[in-house]
Amino acid sequence: MKKILLSIVSLLSFSALTAQCSELFISEYVEGWSNNKAIEIVNPTNASIDLSSYELRRYSNGSSSADPTTKRIALSGNLAAYSVIVFVIDKRDSTGTGQEAPVWDTLQNQADVFLCPSYTVNNVMYFNGNDAIALFKGATVVDVIGKVGEDPGTVNGTTSSSDKHFGWPLISTSGDSTAWTKDHVLVRKFNVTQGDVNALDIFDPRTEWDSLSPLNFSNLGEHFCNCGSLVGNKEIEKAEKFQVFPNPSNTGMVTIKASSIPTTISVFSILGEIVEGTNTESTTIRINTSELTKGIYFVSLSFENGQKITKKIVVN
Repeated sequence: MKKILLSIVSLLSFSALTAQCSELFISEYVEGWSNNKAIEIVNPTNASIDLSSYELRRYSNGSSSADPTTKRIALSGNLAAYSVIVFVIDKRDSTGTGQEAPVWDTLQNQADVFLCPSYTVNNVMYFNGNDAIALFKGATVVDVIGKVGEDPGTVNGTTSSSDKHFGWPLISTSGDSTAWTKDHVLVRKFNVTQGDVNALDIFDPRTEWDSLSPLNFSNLGEHFCNCGSLVGNKEIEKAEKFQVFPNPSNTGMVTIKASSIPTTISVFSILGEIVEGTNTESTTIRINTSELTKGIYFVSLSFENGQKITKKIVVN
């Protein structure tokens, strides 16, 4: 469970900040070694926000477009007021190698949601320093890391991933152009109270971000920013989820694996008639549908935090 910690500010500064602290933004970017990749999003407002209106997009290698299937991913759940949510790439096979190398345990432990287990299905979380990452609400950009349409790997005439320029550099008159978005952890500065809504403007990471080593995950799960007059200590409303397999079921036995122990489980027909209901004390539940007429049904799980999720199942 995660939280955002807000500073105590004067009433005058609070009134000036209210307009800015009104939308989600990206509070941390993890582009660590290998598959240690994460995005933290903060809700700096005093109200819970439905994440279903938002999506993350990856603009790969200077592309000005993000494929709707493979480079956009819709978010879900609710993000409580003054809270953060941490998305981590879904690489958890301890025996994996290469592109399937596992995320380090220290980063896995900070995750609220794992995304993109398969590169070919969706690769939003496979950024490597030269990909712009944008947070959208509907068709509107609410924040972006990098510059859409620019490949920073060409800053010195090369696109080699081994070169230090394989990422957005600092913009400096002294000639310092060391990349910050490759092999770095970036944390939004304290005085940043809203996202970068211009995806095409110059991106100098130093202006809004603090840089940490590529394996420093200690700041994930909380964020300090200049929003509000109270110290926030509110926990995130976890985005619950569950899987159903096999689906379709040929044997009548269906297994449900949930992210948390549900309070109730209901199976109902396409007409809305409940055909089976139960309680459980486990995140793994087996349901026998062999006595049901072949066809389409829906299984609905309710959780302690008030969330309710419904999925379609097919009985053959």
